[in-house]
Amino acid sequence: MAQVFDVVIRPIEDNERRSVRALMRRAFSLSDQLAFSWTPNVLVAEGNGQLLGAIFLKLFALPHHRKAGSISWLFTAPEVRGQGLGQRLVEAGFDFFEQQGCDEILVTVEGFNTSSSKLFSTRGFKILSPGMQFRRYGLATFAVWAKLSHYFDLGHFIWARPAPQSSDSPTLQWWGTMIANSLIGLLMWWRLGDSIAVDPWMWWQLPPIVMLLFGVRYLGMVLMARQQGLAVRFRAWESGFMLSAAIALVFAGAMYPIPGSVYPTTTQWRYRDLLPKLGRMALAGTLPVLFLVWGAWTISRLGLLSTTWLKILLLVGKPLILFDIVMPFFPFFSFNGRRLWDWHKGIWAVLATAAIAVFLIGRT
Repeated sequence: MAQVFDVVIRPIEDNERRSVRALMRRAFSLSDQLAFSWTPNVLVAEGNGQLLGAIFLKLFALPHHRKAGSISWLFTAPEVRGQGLGQRLVEAGFDFFEQQGCDEILVTVEGFNTSSSKLFSTRGFKILSPGMQFRRYGLATFAVWAKLSHYFDLGHFIWARPAPQSSDSPTLQWWGTMIANSLIGLLMWWRLGDSIAVDPWMWWQLPPIVMLLFGVRYLGMVLMARQQGLAVRFRAWESGFMLSAAIALVFAGAMYPIPGSVYPTTTQWRYRDLLPKLGRMALAGTLPVLFLVWGAWTISRLGLLSTTWLKILLLVGKPLILFDIVMPFFPFFSFNGRRLWDWHKGIWAVLATAAIAVFLIGRT
């Protein structure tokens, strides 16, 4: 097998598409392969007649006659990982963007994909918060999302070079997440179309319940991080809000909660190194929500109390624990379930069983 220094990086040839696709299948899990798509510009790494890696590049327009380049896919053969080939492909991609006259480079990286985030952070990239995106691109932000497929990649962040000079506010992102989910919850409730949906008092009850569920989740994670000596911050998942609103509008009574999550404050860290701490944080965040949902279900079933807020808590809380615990696979990698699964599969199984039981026992 060729070593990295023997590799030549060049544009793909027409007859190599099948080989590149086969390489992609070796590099990614089956769930990741479902999202694979081609871009107009692809560079491949070849060594001794074998394709060892590829990088997929896009070009698109920005406001004020500016031009952007983005990296859509980057992968190498498993046998050459750790030899720096990915970094060489990225540098070749940067050279391509420079030749094309790009004013900035954008990439989307899942929040816990620390191998990629470290690669870009050491090359002058920083995360663009939702506020930074709208300040930089205005209403064209939505067009940028479309070019980056940023409507569906929940838990991914946009990294940009040149990096923003100002800092973002985790507090604003938190309140933005609360407001967005409350509005989506109200849309879900309105879409139900039953008699209780027109109760004016209900409209005032839903936002505090969203804050309660998301708040205990966030507080549990932050307190556990503090107890472990890990500095963390909140980041919103802006890419999921439009999808969540569409689900609430199309499917009556359905809600896809977009809670955001808590991440280490540093941009250079390793997921595997921090996994024990992240796993305990995930446990501390999911347990209180699970207790609240089970408590509300028990109270309503025993007839101890019958109020609108119990119904709202279950309508929001049940899908929250479903996505945040039960589904540790693509496209739900960023929820706590993946951290629990990677950290301790036994604990994940117990929590997932408890979450699924709320759905199986019966409807409220």
